[in-house]
Amino acid sequence: MRRAAPVGTIVIFGATGDLTRRKLLPALFHLDVQGLLPPAVAIVGASRGGLDDEAFRGLAREAVARFGRHPPAGPSWDRFAARLRYAAVNLTGGGGLAPLVRLLGALARGGPSGRLFYAAIPPAAFAELVRALGEAGLAPGSRIVLEKPFGRDLASARELNAVVHEVFDESQVFRIDHYMGKETVQNILALRFSNGLFEPIWNRRYLDHVQVTVAEEIGIEGRGDFYEQTGCLRDMVQTHLLQVLTFVAMEPPLSFDPDRLRDEKVRVLRAAHVCHPSRAVFGQYEGYRAEEGVAPDSQVETFVALELEIENWRWAGVPFYLRTGKRLARRASEVTLVFREVPYNVFREVGVEALPCDHLTIRIQPDEGVTLAINAKRPGAGFELGRATMDFDYERAFPTELLDAYELLLLEAMEGDHTLFLREDAVERAWEILSPLLEAPPPVRPYPPGSWGPPEADELIAPRRWHLHGAGRAASGARRPDQPRAAEAPGGPLGTASGTG
Repeated sequence: MRRAAPVGTIVIFGATGDLTRRKLLPALFHLDVQGLLPPAVAIVGASRGGLDDEAFRGLAREAVARFGRHPPAGPSWDRFAARLRYAAVNLTGGGGLAPLVRLLGALARGGPSGRLFYAAIPPAAFAELVRALGEAGLAPGSRIVLEKPFGRDLASARELNAVVHEVFDESQVFRIDHYMGKETVQNILALRFSNGLFEPIWNRRYLDHVQVTVAEEIGIEGRGDFYEQTGCLRDMVQTHLLQVLTFVAMEPPLSFDPDRLRDEKVRVLRAAHVCHPSRAVFGQYEGYRAEEGVAPDSQVETFVALELEIENWRWAGVPFYLRTGKRLARRASEVTLVFREVPYNVFREVGVEALPCDHLTIRIQPDEGVTLAINAKRPGAGFELGRATMDFDYERAFPTELLDAYELLLLEAMEGDHTLFLREDAVERAWEILSPLLEAPPPVRPYPPGSWGPPEADELIAPRRWHLHGAGRAASGARRPDQPRAAEAPGGPLGTASGTG
């Protein structure tokens, strides 16, 4: 096993790209402002663009000003700018990585020699980059961060893993999924394994079903070429949603040693059935085909809903419903665990024909927190029931500035902590679960922007219905299946609501 030295240099391949400008440079600047970036660490941008150090600093300043949380000014910016260097590289032409090799050699003389390579480049170029790093002799003592999606399917993921392992040991590889860096995703583990209240009821005996929703208001944001090659299934489900599912469904690890935690995540994926196309719905928002870079007859999905089964002692018979899409009604990411109906309704004699099921909702973004929705007696004479919520809000409970997901994951990679990164067997099993949908995808159904996707998604989950915390009525006043009935709104009376929502 090749041991990585303490990181002295972070090298970002794709230094002029969108990911670097929107996420990586602002994240690194914020870490520096917070005093979390070691003083000796240098940051090198590497790309084919004809920049120099000062031009790269100008690019970084513009990126931080536009996308960062702190203004690029004063001593904090001067300190950060002094870290920034630039190297012109060309993976396919003459010169290769020679300028970078020279720069890294010079930087290593004044501090730690360890390197963290960040591949902020198209996934199709990962293999080429890895081989170039190997040929340049830069792999020993280094770590490499690879963005998602890792491969396009099971075969390509295995092929890429083989290429990576020709150059890097698995201990040097950090496959990133930025959702794993979100505080509320990690809080799923704290909620389950540090509270005696929840873990005993986190199983098939008490839960009717589980939902994972990642809804986006935005469209493809000018990334037509990328999305035509990727689609929603590869972009979101194979990575974000399946990884969140593993945190919800995993068994308690023996410890929080990175590999013990990742062992349990892989066991969940191995227990999950592969997804049959009959249990999935693909959608495409109206207007997608008019986007730049999109084929006029495109069949690429911008929405996916599917049902998964996990066949083990904890989850047998409990369906997991996953839903994600572009141009939906609002931005929200959450996990909802819906509890079973009470075994006997003693309130029928006072006119309550059906009791809404309790549900626990973990809000990942934008309003991070946890909500438990229950039935309670309304004040006053008689015995009228209403819907009540018990709410935990991160911002109110912990009034400190949260680290952004990329900030946390960059720190973890620098420290060599794999806990929140994906292991090769987890990536390959995730592709295996979705292989039937890649080989024989269901038909793509149109849906209007601002809706909750095609109506077939509602049919998939019926007689249950989709839940979204805080969802209100549609403008027309009609209730959609993803919205609570008026009788189920917080504080409202209970009437004939479904018992499985």
